[in-house]
Amino acid sequence: MLVLGGGAGLLGYAGEPPLSCISKGWPQDASDLQPDPTLRFGTLQNGLRYVLMENREPRGRVAMYLDVQAGSVNETDEQRGLAHFLEHMLFNGTTHFPPGTLVEYLQSVGMEFGADTNAHTSYGETVYKLVLPDNSEKRISEGLLIMADYARGALLLEEEVDRERGIILAEKRARDSARSRAARARMHFTFAGTRIAKRDIIGTEETLLAADSRLLRAYYDAWYRPENMILVVVGDMNPDRVDVMLREQLSGLQAAEVLPQCPDFGKVARKGTEVFYLHEPELGATQIYLESVWDRNPEPDTREWEEKFFSRYVATAILNNRLEVLTARPDSPLTSAQAYYGALLQRVGYTTLRAVTDGDQWEKSLALLTSTLKQALEYGFTPAELERVQREIMADLHKQVQTRASRRSSELASQLVDHLNDNQVFKSPEQEKQLYGALLKKMTLEEINQAFRDLWNRDNRLIEVLGNADLGQGREAPEQQILRTYNAALSAAVSPWVEEEASAFPYLSPRKEQGRVIGHTVHGQIDAETWVFGDGTRLHVKKTDFEPGEVRMVVSFGDGRLAVPTPGLDRLAESVVSESGLGRMTREQLARALAGRSAEIRFQVGEESFRISGKALSQELELLLQLVQAQLEDPGFRAEAYRLSMDRFRQMYDQMESSVEGMMQLVGEVFLAGGNQRYGMVDRKKFMALTLKEVEEWLRPILAGARLEISVVGDVDPEEVVALVSKYFGASRRTLEPGAKGEHIAFPAGKTLRRTVQTETEKALVVAAWETDDFWDISRTRRLSILASILSDRLRREVREKLGATYSPVVYNRSSRVDPGYGVLRSMIIVDPARADILLKRMEQVGADIARQGVSAEELQRALKPTLTSIRDMMRTNRYWLESVLVLSDRHPEQLQWPLSIQKDFASIRPEELAGLAEKYLGPDRLAGIVLKSETKP
Repeated sequence: MLVLGGGAGLLGYAGEPPLSCISKGWPQDASDLQPDPTLRFGTLQNGLRYVLMENREPRGRVAMYLDVQAGSVNETDEQRGLAHFLEHMLFNGTTHFPPGTLVEYLQSVGMEFGADTNAHTSYGETVYKLVLPDNSEKRISEGLLIMADYARGALLLEEEVDRERGIILAEKRARDSARSRAARARMHFTFAGTRIAKRDIIGTEETLLAADSRLLRAYYDAWYRPENMILVVVGDMNPDRVDVMLREQLSGLQAAEVLPQCPDFGKVARKGTEVFYLHEPELGATQIYLESVWDRNPEPDTREWEEKFFSRYVATAILNNRLEVLTARPDSPLTSAQAYYGALLQRVGYTTLRAVTDGDQWEKSLALLTSTLKQALEYGFTPAELERVQREIMADLHKQVQTRASRRSSELASQLVDHLNDNQVFKSPEQEKQLYGALLKKMTLEEINQAFRDLWNRDNRLIEVLGNADLGQGREAPEQQILRTYNAALSAAVSPWVEEEASAFPYLSPRKEQGRVIGHTVHGQIDAETWVFGDGTRLHVKKTDFEPGEVRMVVSFGDGRLAVPTPGLDRLAESVVSESGLGRMTREQLARALAGRSAEIRFQVGEESFRISGKALSQELELLLQLVQAQLEDPGFRAEAYRLSMDRFRQMYDQMESSVEGMMQLVGEVFLAGGNQRYGMVDRKKFMALTLKEVEEWLRPILAGARLEISVVGDVDPEEVVALVSKYFGASRRTLEPGAKGEHIAFPAGKTLRRTVQTETEKALVVAAWETDDFWDISRTRRLSILASILSDRLRREVREKLGATYSPVVYNRSSRVDPGYGVLRSMIIVDPARADILLKRMEQVGADIARQGVSAEELQRALKPTLTSIRDMMRTNRYWLESVLVLSDRHPEQLQWPLSIQKDFASIRPEELAGLAEKYLGPDRLAGIVLKSETKP
């Protein structure tokens, strides 16, 4: 896996002493800030540093992250791509785990490959991740052994290098897209002169084809050294005991004799006003950038530095709020816009304005971005804008304190790695609230305006236009057209920003008549309760302590997608409602009114119902219900929301039509559903003919009249929930009942869909799909999920490891909740187009082998144990109890019984049961294939 961004140890320059580019100590060593007091820092005699943190979620699990502070910028010219190649090789043979055994071992003890064990490579870091399935000393010891093997135990056997080469090239193909090509071109332009521009993380094909054990070993020995690594351990463990174990198992690691040569990072080459243009029609839209970049020296994370950083953060947040307003205006050429700033590897600072627009709107969009930036620089921001952002940030700081007990160990480990590689002191939520809260209180508008001007007061201004805007037809060069448009906007006069009139929320009153409870059921085995109100409203509540201080809610009603009158209207309706805000308040007005509070809701058109999902801090439960009330009783259907939605969908269709992945959505999903238009994307022409009137005529009566089922899970008092629901909904006199039914789906067994896609990206998407069954035999559905895991593992070994034909097979079973008898177990791979048909046959054969031979007890356990681990974690989340148990349990009461059997049922799965399912479902008579190939544009 590769990622963009990421910091690392402080990079030095060529000619400096050998180890000057390897960081020493901790960020707090040069700071007047104190780290989170729950952290334990240590350094072994060999130089390896470690951080330990006790954390209780998920219960009984421990996250171990090995942070190697070296990535693609540490490569020599001969090594481009080897940092990432090496990351792959650490799974292909180490001292204690011979080739082909590590993944199988991890599965056998209950870890899922990808979710619980993974790695990533970036410009300045390579990070290996384990989330142990339990916190026993045996398992922690094994985890430390794996980390020690990553650190200094790589075998790097020549035959394994050759085998992995195909997988790396397959990953390169899978990640190739118009978006990635545009991003890569931008990086090369923006950061020209620095090493970042010369070190694509995936590397060059020339290097990947030439890579051998010797080259990989040279990089490994130079940079995988104890003093260049930090081990982060976070979880439900005893830090004292882990400290002892860690010292025992890792103190013997020794660096190779070879010393790394510190790379020359370079200097930013951009000066003055510079323009970059890239015609990339497959993007489906055009991206506009205004940007400045500059060289910077690494600085310690001190209180003074935090104040400077925070002022710029606040200023950028204010600008983002302005961009939201501009995007939503009826005449706006923008479909999205953002402002952000930061630093790469502590060496290059950047500040960016980015917008997305249609290709024929690039001039208006560039002019609007330019004038918006000029307006902010000349006139600054307003007191009301600053006050809003102060409230938003303070609310977020408060929320982080309130919810600190529910933080996941893997998330904390990742955050710790990020902080350490960016040389930042990792602070507790309380410390952050104290620090930033004090800065917010003393902050002045003058300081924020000056911070913003300082941020953009650089010696370069980069103007970038990338995408489907075709500027090559005029008499002027594209760059001249862009520069002329920019200069014209820059020279035009601007006036100060005018705030919209503020609005207050809530603006609806509760009903005078309170709801009357006419029924109450206690579901004692799952600690949940149901109340029935006189108007038919049903309320399900489960009080939990999984996420202290938080509550989640789903309000379900109507038939959702089942009753959509025109295909595609469901997708459009979701977007229009989301962008419209409410009847009396635009989305922006509502956001301003809610600044400083955490409650948020989202309207969705589900498979069998409409739903309004919400979450908030527990003390904001009433606000959450008020938001739902306003959404139901005073929905917004705004012309500007429709315009924005259709512009975005138009761009999405343009992009999908130029990629094999998009074509799967356009034709593949409908093919597997026998032509049923509720699956996949509808025909573009039909979608673009949908109107705002159709959306409103469909939704308004349902929002106003459909009976409600309200499900609430979290840190709440059930009696308080009942009282609030009674206050806002219990006497609403809703009468519309759900009644739409699913359809028989004619799965295309025995058929293969073939399409070509005109694109510059050379790849094919191959799908082998088998018809299974619907959702409601829950025991069967659970077993089909395990069968899918076994098929996935077989394909990993056969198609990825043996053939090196693909990077990451995707396999899952999806059984319909609404269409009787319909389900699909699908496997999907991205491959070389020349091998697509051969590999479809191979995927069919793998399925047939399982159908004919069954599964072994050993591979069942390797699929089952990670599932049991994830079930244990899942059952301690509010989302599970809400989404899988309570939501729609009025219609499907059997859901209330599922938690009682889930662990025991999964644990009882036997090989012969899966063999029976495989024989029934994975035979060639139930197979449908899809081959979507790229075809170079004429």
